[in-house]
Amino acid sequence: MGVVIGIAVIVIAVIAIHFQQRRTLTASVEGTLPRMEQKSGWQGLSIDAEGEHHCVVEKKADGNGEIVGVWDRLTYTREGRGNYIQKRRRNGMFLTGMETLAYRYILYDLKCAMQPKRYTIMKVFEVSGDGKTLDYGKAGSQKDWEDIPEGTIIDKLAKVACP
Repeated sequence: MGVVIGIAVIVIAVIAIHFQQRRTLTASVEGTLPRMEQKSGWQGLSIDAEGEHHCVVEKKADGNGEIVGVWDRLTYTREGRGNYIQKRRRNGMFLTGMETLAYRYILYDLKCAMQPKRYTIMKVFEVSGDGKTLDYGKAGSQKDWEDIPEGTIIDKLAKVACP
């Protein structure tokens, strides 16, 4: 009986993921995904194999002043975009429009007062060179907080965003 329930849960999850991807693809093609809001004050962060990273810090209204919001803007290199598209292909994600992918914007929330510092991803925008949102993701009310790994882009963001 437990095996049957386990298989049923997996089947339902696969179907839900499929329908979510179809809705996102349809919204991408129709141009109805949320647009990345314009930000100013981007500062250079680093350059890596994916491309060039810039950031802008947004202080969040938190009762303890602990949580800071920070955006990472990745401007893809040709190689970085190609590698990312291959990763999407391997993971069964849609590829429609991804040949025009130019930027990825990620909004992180950081818990600066904790030791070690922690982060969660709040929003992700995949954006074409002309500003069209190709893919979009947003965290729900339940957030997965993780320790910030040393030497990563998130670590570099935390060094800028957390005093």
